[in-house]
Amino acid sequence: MSRIGILTFHSANNFGALLQAVSLQKTIIEHGGTECELINYEPEFIYKDYSISPFKSKHPKVIIKSILRIPDKIKRNSKFQSFREENTICSGQCQSEDSFEKTCNSFEKIIVGSDQVWNYNLTEHDMHYFLPEIDDSVEKIAYAASTGGADFSTDESNEMIQCLQRFKNISVRESASKEALNQRLKEKNIEIVLDPVFLTTQSNWLRLAAKPVKKDYILFFKMGYSKTAEPALEFAKKLSEETGYELLMLWDQETWFKYRDVKHIGAAGPAEFLQWIAGAKCVVTNSFHATAFSIILNTPFYVETEIERKDRVLNILNIFKLEKCGLVKGKSANGLNIPKIEWNVVNLLLDNERHRSLDYIDRILK
Repeated sequence: MSRIGILTFHSANNFGALLQAVSLQKTIIEHGGTECELINYEPEFIYKDYSISPFKSKHPKVIIKSILRIPDKIKRNSKFQSFREENTICSGQCQSEDSFEKTCNSFEKIIVGSDQVWNYNLTEHDMHYFLPEIDDSVEKIAYAASTGGADFSTDESNEMIQCLQRFKNISVRESASKEALNQRLKEKNIEIVLDPVFLTTQSNWLRLAAKPVKKDYILFFKMGYSKTAEPALEFAKKLSEETGYELLMLWDQETWFKYRDVKHIGAAGPAEFLQWIAGAKCVVTNSFHATAFSIILNTPFYVETEIERKDRVLNILNIFKLEKCGLVKGKSANGLNIPKIEWNVVNLLLDNERHRSLDYIDRILK
């Protein structure tokens, strides 16, 4: 059996980032990679983003808000860390160059992905995700990696392209990433595969979820701080009024400061994220992964499509024939109704797509 390492954003206290890492590792182990570890590398940009320090800004109002958020952040970070410890197998810490190279060179294969590991604008040009110093004896593979809209036609990407030429297999999770890389890697057969969260079945995700809450509610999940979520929130409020279901918001306390007229769930980890999506009458979101889990867990949903990197959301709606679940600036073709979805059709499509992506997994593990 091959000893396999996975290099991704598993240390981020972000629902999608951690859950995709959990799913990919479990899938690799189930399909023959019995020795599989997440390479325990935490880049500076992730550490800074999820730090509880209130002094990341010099603006007094921001500092005060950050101080008020500390208890909520501590609870949230603790839930993420507990979930991470219970559901992943990690290597030792790899913060120095020597420890990173030594750890990576101890594997027979390294899988880079999923997530925006090749979006150099996000990672601040972190070259670790391109494995430049890792021995050629280590087989380099990408699973559902994303460029996140980064431009690979420029001279500054030359070193990255040279590194990717050493990869034996490359798969990405959206057509835009394939197009971006195909321009420079014409000799590579770059495939499009499902985000790793789709590789795990509904029943297995529910085993990781917190205990369900017995109440009727509409869940609003806002990803990031983009103003594009505002129309979706207004739609969620109107849908709540129309249906009589309580509207609950799942995100962090900073969002609650701004939207105090909506009931906030409070500090939540990945188990609660799964629980709240699974039990909702309807999910309204601007998030790819909230959309993905709504599909997996068969929860009716609406997703705002006028967002940054909207191609991956539109792609997932197209794959599962769920275009009617898209919002355009908070407007729905269905009006103020919870969408009626033929889940038997969706689940069949998901099974077919899952088998296609698992076939790629089986091929790279040979």
